[in-house]
Amino acid sequence: MLIPIVTFIVGLLGAALVAYGAWLVAPAAGYIVAGVLCLAWSWLAARAAAHQVPVPTEEGER
Repeated sequence: MLIPIVTFIVGLLGAALVAYGAWLVAPAAGYIVAGVLCLAWSWLAARAAAHQVPVPTEEGER
């Protein structure tokens, strides 16, 4: 139970540090990097949720 929580926190911290580092180079770059990371996270979460939905089958098929 602890490993997924730590993994999530480390991933979130890593994304924040990448966005902050880009912001130090140029403020607009920080916002762009943060937006891209949010889009990637959303796409991965939607993809993972889609894989968890059972596929309906025809009656009588298994």
